[in-house]
Amino acid sequence: MDHTVFNRMVESLSQNRLVLPAFPQAAMRAREVASSDDASAISVAREIAKDPALSARILKVANSSLFGFSFNTGSLQHAISRVGLEHTKTLVTNFALMQLMNPPKGAYGNLIRTVRDHSVEVAALGYVICEKGKAFNANKALLGGMLHDVGYLPLIQFSKSEPESVLSDPGFLPGLKDLHGQAGNLLLMYWQFSPELVDVVTAHESLECNPESDVSLREVVAFANALVNAPDPDAASLLTQSALAAKLNISEISDADLERKDEVIRFFA
Repeated sequence: MDHTVFNRMVESLSQNRLVLPAFPQAAMRAREVASSDDASAISVAREIAKDPALSARILKVANSSLFGFSFNTGSLQHAISRVGLEHTKTLVTNFALMQLMNPPKGAYGNLIRTVRDHSVEVAALGYVICEKGKAFNANKALLGGMLHDVGYLPLIQFSKSEPESVLSDPGFLPGLKDLHGQAGNLLLMYWQFSPELVDVVTAHESLECNPESDVSLREVVAFANALVNAPDPDAASLLTQSALAAKLNISEISDADLERKDEVIRFFA
């Protein structure tokens, strides 16, 4: 990676001058309404309906085989009632992130696409791990997985005007690894997301766990991230024998689990 670019990033981070992307307004407002004490399917539907693309995505998932309902609905309010307010909030956030990670052409877009595709896979696998092990909320795992590498976004955007030769360097994205946690921390604080999600962004590389404590979102995402990053099946198998795997009630990741992961990717990506 170009050391000049890296040093400018470090300077921007240390001086709190890194430009942070805004969270899509319709999605942010829908999250706020869904989190309010008097939230209802009607009030949330009213906000989501302001974004036609977001509305279509919510309806698609509500009518998908993931929820197993016997008939489809064309009503946004009914769709939200069907999946629940918490799940709707997660879906809204995930789809907004997909909008932010919509890659343009060229080397810059390829970097964003790499982060997006990895995040989607970790989110889907985290969801399946929670379904299988029943040790944590699968809905939260889906959101944590989508957000865990979000710190790469402002760093990549910082480098947008760099030459294609710099951005296409195979070492460019790995060179940001030591900075993306700090950048993600700043971004989630700017978006006013929960400390639980901030912990995921800053500490998802650690597989350490306390067997005596409750399962945390960070642990679920860390395990899913490690499995996705495993270089070969043997390495993945070793991970399923770890203390963290035991805490999550996971002894193996079967072919059926991987098929389920692909199914989740199709509906939530």
